[in-house]
Amino acid sequence: MNATTQFPWPGWTPQKTLVLPIPPERWPPPSSPVTVDGITFQPKRELHVTLIGRGLGQSLHGEPGRRGFRVQSVREAFGKLDWDFSRTGQYLRLEKRELAGRGRGRAIGAIIERIELPALAPFYDALADLLGHKLAIPPPHVTLFTAGRSQGIAVPDVPTLQRLAVRDVEVSELPDEAAAHSRERMDPERQARQPRAGGSERHGHHRH
Repeated sequence: MNATTQFPWPGWTPQKTLVLPIPPERWPPPSSPVTVDGITFQPKRELHVTLIGRGLGQSLHGEPGRRGFRVQSVREAFGKLDWDFSRTGQYLRLEKRELAGRGRGRAIGAIIERIELPALAPFYDALADLLGHKLAIPPPHVTLFTAGRSQGIAVPDVPTLQRLAVRDVEVSELPDEAAAHSRERMDPERQARQPRAGGSERHGHHRH
């Protein structure tokens, strides 16, 4: 698969983040709210994978003398990789309490699906070379639903994911996703195009 054909360079957001938009024909966004653990979650209107979060993006755009070189190098690194992904069927409910003053300490939530994104590790190797130090690889995922605000919750590394994860969510709790998985199981051509990556383990989460 030609990465630049299916996933062209998406460009930086105004917040200096880099996200990989997911074509709706490949993975349609959920269409209706869901209630999980008594909390109503609103569906995301568009789906994406955050490749570079705000903090790292600011670092890559810093140092005016090297900004152009770094930004161009990030684009070149992106273009060399195949950004195809596969879904895992592992859903998690995340919860975070916002800082007082911004949201008065309110709780915000999200329901995400973990994905397999093989290109992310070599991409972060390239970013680490640009910055001259090692970088934690964020756990690749797609935010499907949010509660408390429309944006998802930043998950820059695995320890953060473990801290934010309340519990696994079963696909049966998400009607749109259950229907989508049913369609995928009935479509052998789609299954051949999106093989499940081997070696992925499902880790249970539960926090009181």
